[in-house]
Amino acid sequence: MRHLDGHTPDRRSSADLSVYGLRIAVGGDWPEVAEDVVRDFAWFRHAANGTPAEVEVTLLRTPPDYDRYARLRPAFVTPRNVVYQDEGTTVVDYFGRALSVLDRRTGRLVVKGEDPGLVHEAAYHFLLSRVGEHLDACGLVRLHALGLSANGGAIALMLPSGGGKTTLCLRALRDPDCRLLSEDSPLIDRRGVVHPFPLRIGINPSDAALLPENGSVRSIERMEFHSKLALDVESFEDRIETSPKPLRHLVIGRRTLGRTARLEPAPRRRALGPLLREAVVGVGVYQGMEFVLQRGMRDVFGKLGTAAGRSAGSAGALARARVWHLELGRDHDRNWDEVRRLLE
Repeated sequence: MRHLDGHTPDRRSSADLSVYGLRIAVGGDWPEVAEDVVRDFAWFRHAANGTPAEVEVTLLRTPPDYDRYARLRPAFVTPRNVVYQDEGTTVVDYFGRALSVLDRRTGRLVVKGEDPGLVHEAAYHFLLSRVGEHLDACGLVRLHALGLSANGGAIALMLPSGGGKTTLCLRALRDPDCRLLSEDSPLIDRRGVVHPFPLRIGINPSDAALLPENGSVRSIERMEFHSKLALDVESFEDRIETSPKPLRHLVIGRRTLGRTARLEPAPRRRALGPLLREAVVGVGVYQGMEFVLQRGMRDVFGKLGTAAGRSAGSAGALARARVWHLELGRDHDRNWDEVRRLLE
């Protein structure tokens, strides 16, 4: 089988994933980078059983062949790339450092470049985008929150990016009474049930002291921001909650500059705005517009059905859960003490 750019993928270096029924194959001639991509989604590893993959990602260690696409004109520009479109094809230029070519008819992506960090992150972003589309179609809403499980129920803590989810997550992994559903985006269905979605955990280098002593950690380069450390799933696989759990507590958090922490009940209406932002719009969840918006405004109108499905999932979550307001301070132990009250 040949890709749209004439390349025959090297299937000797490949791995298979199954994310809630979406079969994914990752391979190419750069096994180290391909393995890093698979490690990001390691909880979803799936042994090949002869079923064709619906999504295929091929990573090639070679200079991008820009001349092949010289006739294309830009469709739009994002902070991380320039997007070109042809009939059935999307070409994404990462400002001269890598090139992604997506055949939208077959779901096959080829990433070419010589920067391992950039090629890895381009593939990771594409898979997040494609998995997100699949989850929406399945009625599973990605909520930008920390998802925990205890006593047969789930807790979702909604905090803005940089608000302390990762710090609380690392602390939760040390508590024997708590299990992890997702550090960044648990999945909620319209019945208000939370499903696990554990990926790599990204940590700022300044917080490296919070990492487990024997954890598998690697450095990841990011296109727009500073580099991070990634704690691999294998480091906390035994702490992952494998079964869906009904949502019991929905927590709306905010950071303060003080040392104290405070958890108090809040009216349900207090959660409407955060749910709209963090689930329906998905402000903190990677969407991958370069791969989703292929036909301009027609795509935007087509997403109205997606918004309705996400709204239904949010309504289901709100109907079942108690709502809380959480103020987080600079003292990590005090923050966790307040959150831990919900585990009892």
